[in-house]
Amino acid sequence: MKILKSTPVFLFLLPLFFCIHGTVENYDYIYFKEIARVGFAILIGITVFYLVTKFFVKDTIHAALITFFICIWILFFGAIFDFVRGIKFISFLHSYTVFVPFMLCAFIGFVFFIRKKIALQKTLCYYLNILLLLYCLYDFASLIFISSKPNKQFAATAINFDSTLVKAKPNVYFMIFDEYPGYKSLKDSFAFANDSLYNFLEHKDFKILPTFSNYNMTFYSMASMLNMHYIDKPFIPLQNTFNDDQDRIKEVKNAQAIQYFESMGYSFTNYSIFDILDQPSIKGNSFVVSQATLLTHKIFFNRMIKDIGWHFIKGKNKISFIENIYMKDKRNNAFIEKQLLETNPVKGSPHFIYAHFNMPHVPFFYDSIGNPLSNATIFDESLHGDKSLTLSYLKYVNIKIINLVDVISQKDSNAIIIVMSDHGWRGYNTGGVITSLYFDNICAVRFPNHNYLPMEENWSNVNFFRYLFNAQFNQNIPYLKDSSIFLRDLKIAQ
Repeated sequence: MKILKSTPVFLFLLPLFFCIHGTVENYDYIYFKEIARVGFAILIGITVFYLVTKFFVKDTIHAALITFFICIWILFFGAIFDFVRGIKFISFLHSYTVFVPFMLCAFIGFVFFIRKKIALQKTLCYYLNILLLLYCLYDFASLIFISSKPNKQFAATAINFDSTLVKAKPNVYFMIFDEYPGYKSLKDSFAFANDSLYNFLEHKDFKILPTFSNYNMTFYSMASMLNMHYIDKPFIPLQNTFNDDQDRIKEVKNAQAIQYFESMGYSFTNYSIFDILDQPSIKGNSFVVSQATLLTHKIFFNRMIKDIGWHFIKGKNKISFIENIYMKDKRNNAFIEKQLLETNPVKGSPHFIYAHFNMPHVPFFYDSIGNPLSNATIFDESLHGDKSLTLSYLKYVNIKIINLVDVISQKDSNAIIIVMSDHGWRGYNTGGVITSLYFDNICAVRFPNHNYLPMEENWSNVNFFRYLFNAQFNQNIPYLKDSSIFLRDLKIAQ
């Protein structure tokens, strides 16, 4: 008990509480090594800051209290701010320009208030030691309870896949271009016949498959496509939540289709925005919150950069460090393209390569001929639904698709090449009316043996890998009934 009254144990219980509490909140979606890495980094940061503070303050408990409240502010900023914004009668604090200075002034006032109040410092030390100890014990008990329950595993598919029937194993290049609209939507809504791309693909022996997406959101579309089943976990389509997204990301990680490729002896290369099987995302993505970011995305710096960082990426206020963060998707697209262009067929085991480009999805980084757009244009959300910018960026993406197909088909003439999108364009202003254009996507495949099985007039993405396995790997997998579900995030639906 003496230790709790005189030693600031709370300072080092804080990273433990942060990690255990974050684990309880995200138990099904995060791994121990990620938690340990984040916890260790926070512990080092707190220790260094405490030692620096003590050098100036001299008193152990006083320095620990200053360090503690600064770290609370940094680590739990997003949670605190969200809580404050949920209280209507203090709406004057609901903006960053008021809330951040208010909390800063409150903290400075607190530091000066307790500076010479030794008795109060000791009382606070004892109180915080007990409080953090109880919080850690409570969350640890919650963690034990959660871990004792059956794991929420994605249900295994009931597909009868017989690898003994497989005769040829060509390399497979599976290229997803996020939110690339189909021919019909471009012609009807954009007054643009995408004939140059389609003619090029057909000239390269591609077949345009009449597919449409089952969902208008990437996580859902890719989860259903890669597992060859509709999403069967309960969800409310017009009230999609953060946890729903995490369930979809976990389902993508399971990727039954890729497991079947591995069962045939394929090596898998992951150039996607998702963690899949035992391979992490190649570079991450600004829209995917997973693993370590589940713990850290509400930390002060991350939250501020996400919400108001765009003020500092243009004009006289531009900060290169923040601009670099906002350009992640631009770098990722270029990196994935470079990897594909430099890939050479390797003798031995066949390869399945999944590349997921975040284009022509917003933000739009280039015009139709590849000239970089200004940061003011790129990050102006009011322009994200602009059809002229969308079409211009799509023409740029066409150049990239043509070049990739040219290079890959020349280097690996026997490869299966797939050019596809996860869903259609989402920028339609339909006044709440759900249109099929949201699900109109592109799907073009190149089978070197030209064994294109007959298809229905319209098929959906959930059946794509079933078709691929039947047409190229001698399977006889039944197809699912085709349908689409319109989704909307809860914050938009309210």
